Amino acid sequence: MRLLVFRFSAMGDVALLSPVISSLARKYSSLSITLVTRKAFEPFFYNVPGVEVIGVDVDQEYRGLRGLYRLFRELSKLGPYTRGIDVHASARSRILKLFFYFLTGLSFETIVKGRREKKAMIRSQNKILQPLPHVVDRYMRVFERAGLEAPIGRAPWINPDTQARALARAFLVGESVEKKAGPWIGIAPFARHLQKTWPLASVRELMRLILNNSDYKVFLFGGGKSELEALRLLQKEFPQAHLVAGKLNLEGEMALVMRMDLMVVMDSFNMHMATLLGIPVLSIWGATHHYSGFGPYGQGAEAIVEVPLEKLPCRPCSVFGNKPCSRGDLACLNWIQPAYVYRRLEERLAEKRLKTQSA
Repeated sequence: MRLLVFRFSAMGDVALLSPVISSLARKYSSLSITLVTRKAFEPFFYNVPGVEVIGVDVDQEYRGLRGLYRLFRELSKLGPYTRGIDVHASARSRILKLFFYFLTGLSFETIVKGRREKKAMIRSQNKILQPLPHVVDRYMRVFERAGLEAPIGRAPWINPDTQARALARAFLVGESVEKKAGPWIGIAPFARHLQKTWPLASVRELMRLILNNSDYKVFLFGGGKSELEALRLLQKEFPQAHLVAGKLNLEGEMALVMRMDLMVVMDSFNMHMATLLGIPVLSIWGATHHYSGFGPYGQGAEAIVEVPLEKLPCRPCSVFGNKPCSRGDLACLNWIQPAYVYRRLEERLAEKRLKTQSA
């Protein structure tokens, strides 16, 4: 059986396909999957047997209707395919599906995103807040409708290759931290939207609490020009911290995250990357809510830090964190105290030590 799978963005959503793809590949040795996504996301699927990743530039090279038709022609030459799987349900994927259906007869199964339930979760009055299926489970349901199902095993679901691990080792050598004595803590303090980002003043106080313990090492993760500048200022204030941002590519960062004992993250790509690599997280939530299906996959309530809904019933006010705060004070983030996050961090590290000792 040969599948054609579409998922172009966003980075975290594409990464969350990895548990499904790897589980199916493990169960069905004769299954062949052609996954069409952005080229930058190829490392999420390294070393998965039977998976061919086609990295494309849909913003430039295959832009517009003509570009998508050309992509259809090129993908058709790689076929024939038994079934199509659309786990994006975007305008681009819908156009490609039409080309394939009318010109080759290929039928597709398409993801159901649960938009109605998510809207009910974020409305200001009469919220209906209940756990929705995780994105990973929604992905698997699409494949199940195509006649394929597989139990999703334990993390890690992403496996950085030898070159990526070498990049991480070279970074550590350059930082003179080759030997590991105490816990290594990664901090990724940014998210795409302000409504999902804990204030830097709180991050700064958390770092002070962590680095008061000389056994701990802190690694700062992030990306983008403004984030990099902010992280450089943090490192200048805390020179014993190690700045990762801007020094490693995606593959190298993944291999370095695998060496962390814990990642402190927002509702962001870094949260997904850490959980998919099997690393415990402590994720800080503001305007959004993990019930929407975007929480740290495979980890429970111990991985969540948030203001309780009984104290702040306006939460959640957004699925993706892209709406302005109706209160105007971002209480959902400002009320989360660094001392509380530090206490939760210590608890997570203690849990990890117990698991390691009992293994």
